[in-house]
Amino acid sequence: MVFAEFRNLFDKIIVPDKVGVEDFVDRLTLVTAVLFGLASLLVCTKQYIMSALTCYIPVGPSGELFRDFVNSYCWVHGTIPLKPNEPFPKSEEMWDEYDRIRRINRFRLEDFADRLHLVTVVLFSLAASIVGLKQYVFNPLSCYIAIGPSGEEFADYVHSYCWVHGTIPLKAGEPLPDTPAEWEQYDRLRRFNLYFSLLSMGAFVLGLQCILFYIPHLAWQALCSNQAGGDVFQLVKAAADAATSERSAREKQVKRVAEFLTDMIISPRVCLQHYGRRNVNRRIYQKCDSCSTPRRLGTCLIILYMIFKVITLINAILQLYLIQRFLGFYSEGSTGSRSMNLAKFGDSDRAVTVSDANEDWSGLGFGLTVANHLRTGRDWPETTLFPRVAYCRVRGIRLVGVENAYTAQCALPVNMLNEKIYIFFWFWLVVLISASVASLVLWLIRVVFTPRRKHFIKRFLRIKIAMVRNKPRTISRADIDDFVDDYLRRDGVFLIRMLALNAGEVITAEIVTELYNDYLEQHSPPSSFEANDRAPIATKELV
Repeated sequence: MVFAEFRNLFDKIIVPDKVGVEDFVDRLTLVTAVLFGLASLLVCTKQYIMSALTCYIPVGPSGELFRDFVNSYCWVHGTIPLKPNEPFPKSEEMWDEYDRIRRINRFRLEDFADRLHLVTVVLFSLAASIVGLKQYVFNPLSCYIAIGPSGEEFADYVHSYCWVHGTIPLKAGEPLPDTPAEWEQYDRLRRFNLYFSLLSMGAFVLGLQCILFYIPHLAWQALCSNQAGGDVFQLVKAAADAATSERSAREKQVKRVAEFLTDMIISPRVCLQHYGRRNVNRRIYQKCDSCSTPRRLGTCLIILYMIFKVITLINAILQLYLIQRFLGFYSEGSTGSRSMNLAKFGDSDRAVTVSDANEDWSGLGFGLTVANHLRTGRDWPETTLFPRVAYCRVRGIRLVGVENAYTAQCALPVNMLNEKIYIFFWFWLVVLISASVASLVLWLIRVVFTPRRKHFIKRFLRIKIAMVRNKPRTISRADIDDFVDDYLRRDGVFLIRMLALNAGEVITAEIVTELYNDYLEQHSPPSSFEANDRAPIATKELV
């Protein structure tokens, strides 16, 4: 069956199409969709069903399952490519260095809500692949004509014609058009939306939504690399590695992370102070670097992150609106008189109003309305939402010099899939928007309210004190205030939060303690306190 469809598709490219609604370039676009879908299917089959890679060890332990274990381990852990004539790593340190540089790390400067957006990218990608395979590889529709011309290829021709031309859904009890004028009217009012939204463009729109969800994350990672003053992702990875290392190596790794974090916090300010000595260079630097002032204030990263979160939230809201408009729905919930209209792009004045007599969620959106239709048994014959059966007028069939027209009844099994996919994504996007709003509000509270930042840092210092109970002493609150406000600032606190999210609170407490001890050594004590009261934080307790 699949082979026959590929053969028919190939014939459509080589032989001029009798339908005449597409040119050669349009057919190449459809072929491209088939090729990408086929490539995705082949790669996934090779990776997750068959053997993705084959590994060889000259001398290894005995056992039948060892070879399978090596293949699986290298698959999940990753491999390290070597260039031609590149020396083979010999020591454990060299292997660790190659592994750190060339194997992809999974650490991100994102919280739970941001990761939900990445999950959404995967979901839209899977949905686009499934719908694309159903539409362009398998049968998206099946058409039937009671009495038609003889010929083996006529049935295939009808399927292809109704696929490229589009079908017309009819409501329950609605009479079938009789005259060509009535067919033209139905064709103009109903075919456009159904054909272009569901049967033809569904996979492409899902793929576009996938790309739109992923673009903000690419932009955020690029901004982090260019504006953070260092490799932020390597910083997070080093902290995560320190959390799982042995105690003997942990202290050295913690110091390295603390030094790296100190350089990232201090270096932008030093750079600006250096250029401040020369007014011309300072103006050039500030014009070329849009983040120069926020860097001086220690707010560059956090401002970029808040912009990133606002963009992802707006994107999710627009995606929800896009689904509703893409399917031809227009909500009028503000008045409370109509819940949802099935409106066609070509003639919105003749929209069919869906009765809301049995609905309690008037105007709240597409997903709730469709779910309520399913709950109350109001199926597609009444609402024409995701129709399972539609009609197609096949014209231009010449028999004995006379042009004939045939009415085909088409089953649309792909709409059963589309209905479930769009209902799921509507509710998923509602959850995603709720999580994004909650995350944005939480980060605004963290950024705006200074006591929240100080309490956050104090909590990690208390964790370290609980781990080291050696003669606890008091510590100046002014030291903590200066450490958070003047030394770390908002960007430093933001980086520490990301370390806690990715590496854990215990290792983050050790890093914060190391930073605080370095701060005490570099800065003179306030006049109201004696120098002998400024012992390392590991032996003190907060007031």
